[in-house]
Amino acid sequence: MHLLAGSTGFLGNEILRILGVKDISTIALGRRTIPNLPDSVEELIIDFNNIKTITFPSIDHVYLSLGYPLYYQNVMGFMGPTLKKKFFEVDFTYQIEIAKKAKNVGARSISLISAVGADPNSWNYYLKTKGMLEEEIIKLEFESTNIFRPGHLMGNKNRFDIVFADVVSRTIDPFLHGSLERFRSIPVKKVSETVVNRSMNCKAGIHFFDHKDFKNS
Repeated sequence: MHLLAGSTGFLGNEILRILGVKDISTIALGRRTIPNLPDSVEELIIDFNNIKTITFPSIDHVYLSLGYPLYYQNVMGFMGPTLKKKFFEVDFTYQIEIAKKAKNVGARSISLISAVGADPNSWNYYLKTKGMLEEEIIKLEFESTNIFRPGHLMGNKNRFDIVFADVVSRTIDPFLHGSLERFRSIPVKKVSETVVNRSMNCKAGIHFFDHKDFKNS
């Protein structure tokens, strides 16, 4: 049994769809009902503020794809104190609590959706938080820890800042080579396919995946 946190998000919903196509038994953890749920998926609706009191069923693998809704400028590092607090609660606190509970009920492997450039020492609060979460997930010592670091996900929303980010990405992607290639944008389908395929074939240890892995999935 797999557990997916963040199944209503852009990437999480695509991961859920692929899990459904592959007929993988999955629990979709969320705060609201998901339309058109695949036959192999069941929902577990929770209040994330009370996550410590929730009892998880026995699971083998957990996917962490929760994310507080942000604008492009926030991802670039510009957040006020209130937004920082809300973002940290969802992207760090909730996810680390889910990971701990999953391990306690038998999960041996984990897949974390992080971000390219994640670094606990970054000046960018978004990337700093992602880097801190990676460190804490690794400390939990799952048998297999898979950390996915995509760049900008293309076509997320019909919103000005996202459309702007798509245009910027298409403009600079051709100039990103060598060590900078990992910062290229990527279609969400490529990332979700890689996440599911790699997670179904978990190898022991800690593994990082970036643009080169997504484009070859």
